[in-house]
Amino acid sequence: MIPHQTQQKTPLRAAASLLLALLTMLFATACGTTPKNNTTPAPKPQPKTEKITYPAQSMRSFGYSNDARGSRKAAKDLKDSGDFTDAYATKNGDVIIITTEKQRQTNIKKNNEWIANGERTFRKSNPDYHYQINQDGTQMTIWVDNNLTPVAGSSILTVVPPGYGYNYYLKGHTGPWDMTITVRNCHTDQLIHQYQLSQGWKFDAATFGG
Repeated sequence: MIPHQTQQKTPLRAAASLLLALLTMLFATACGTTPKNNTTPAPKPQPKTEKITYPAQSMRSFGYSNDARGSRKAAKDLKDSGDFTDAYATKNGDVIIITTEKQRQTNIKKNNEWIANGERTFRKSNPDYHYQINQDGTQMTIWVDNNLTPVAGSSILTVVPPGYGYNYYLKGHTGPWDMTITVRNCHTDQLIHQYQLSQGWKFDAATFGG
């Protein structure tokens, strides 16, 4: 009887072994396949950035005090503007901005618009008034008389110069920046006075002559 029982169980064992082998193959195939909806997208490349330095010696030309506090304030204002990736002050008082090429070009355009607005205000104040600025934005001569109003005076003497200064660095220049401002009488061409922007706004229309 024993040999007879063995012969009956053999086909069942063979079928069970075959089924187990098939299940193993199916399981292995399923585990080896990654569902498409679980694929992690590749991270987008970050825009390339560069550092631009505003030297500590130039802080007064931009209206900030020439000390560590002035540099920190300048850096904070630049960072809070949202115009750049980052901005911070160094231990020696330099202000560093981190900018992409797109941000750099956008801010050059923004500063040009700021300059243009100041120039329009100045030009509209008197047809005899005019000005001249050298190519790198470090020297400006204006021709006015004692009818120059504070609004027109501030637009050409305090609004326009910093716009050139910011663009000076955004366009690749390095080293300290300042602007020499020369005031002349628009009727006689007489020299009224000359000063550096870093010395502060020098406005006294009474001295300009009629």
